[in-house]
Amino acid sequence: MTTRFSLVGLLVCALVVTSTDGWARRKKHSKKKKKENITKIIPKEEFTKALLKLAEDEREPVASSTLVEKGRGEDYYAVDKMLDNNPETFWAEGEKGWGKDAWIAFHLPDGTTHVEIVPGAGKEQFENFNRPKVVFLDIYSVRLKRDKQTQKYKPRFDWMGRSVFKFKDKPKTVRRKLKVKLPELVLAERTFYVGVVIIRQVYKGQFDDTSIAELRTSAVWGEL
Repeated sequence: MTTRFSLVGLLVCALVVTSTDGWARRKKHSKKKKKENITKIIPKEEFTKALLKLAEDEREPVASSTLVEKGRGEDYYAVDKMLDNNPETFWAEGEKGWGKDAWIAFHLPDGTTHVEIVPGAGKEQFENFNRPKVVFLDIYSVRLKRDKQTQKYKPRFDWMGRSVFKFKDKPKTVRRKLKVKLPELVLAERTFYVGVVIIRQVYKGQFDDTSIAELRTSAVWGEL
């Protein structure tokens, strides 16, 4: 009698453990699904549109806003000024206020190990515009999948990590090693990496628009 009850008890315990393990796996899988296509700070819809633009032309970064002044061309403070290797040209955000959480999304070549940022509006106008004091650099991996019904691309993205840039109030380059490694991409798939610079704190200037002069990427191996 005792042996029969012992066997029944063991069977019940095994069923409970198996059920619990199955529930835990489903919960873990559910959590993993929820983490997909989640942005940090910036709105998902805006980011999705930016990814589609980057997919069309990886050479052109996308900004959340750009300052347009009367009497100057719309591209005078354009975001591509950050990539022209001219420290006296610059991008300036055009949002109301000092530009908290204003962002720039740009193509990040696979193999990139370091990113350099020069804050401000060049030496001549440095004190006129706001200058970044702290910015985040978020890294995403992006996969483009074509919708079977519409035949349009839909980006799927995963947040990989964040580096923090802190600047002194000078037009000096700050260089940071990425916190994540960017593996070589599979050519058979439409995939790419994206960096997103997000303004978090600034030094105040005469005008309430925050500017960045230069942004550069590089691959340096064997460096500590």
